[in-house]
Amino acid sequence: MVKKKKADSFLKWKVEKIATLDKVKDLPSDKRVKVFFMTISNFEKEKWGTFGSGTAAHQGIEMAGGNNVARELKDYPDVSPEWILQQNPEVLVFADTAEDYLGFKITDYGNVEILKDKITKNKVFSKTDAVQKDRIYLIRRTLVGADKTYLGALYLAKWFYPDQFKDLDPDKVLKEYYEKWLDIPFQGKWAYPPTSK
Repeated sequence: MVKKKKADSFLKWKVEKIATLDKVKDLPSDKRVKVFFMTISNFEKEKWGTFGSGTAAHQGIEMAGGNNVARELKDYPDVSPEWILQQNPEVLVFADTAEDYLGFKITDYGNVEILKDKITKNKVFSKTDAVQKDRIYLIRRTLVGADKTYLGALYLAKWFYPDQFKDLDPDKVLKEYYEKWLDIPFQGKWAYPPTSK
């Protein structure tokens, strides 16, 4: 009975957090920021893979009010540098799958800042609106996968529409998720740039 009560409380909490994103739910397509999403490992290998419809990353982008430039493609398509330039994303999001840059054990943003500099100078991304406007974001992959996608979507929404989400603190929500629901002390660096006030 205690477990059921905790599960019910968690589901109520989760619904409340997802409802935070309602303010961008009905944004028309032409008002949504254009987002390109890829893994850091693909970037480092110069492998131009992204996340299309049918993926948790796509779901997270859409929940956050973004327009995934690969939404017409399925699953995990490989695209070309020319295709990326043609889409000209306004926002770039890179996911760390290996916990080399972000995650529970990471204590500073040193490696992330070096990586961001490489992205900024990359022969493809340097030509996009996203780099020109310094809209490059990095997130731990586990926050935009499976059952945690809504947590990642809070970070994405904060980055996509900072004026509309001034009062949102995704780090605070993530800390509550770990400490209240998992009984694990919160630590690490999960997203860059930091969203906490």
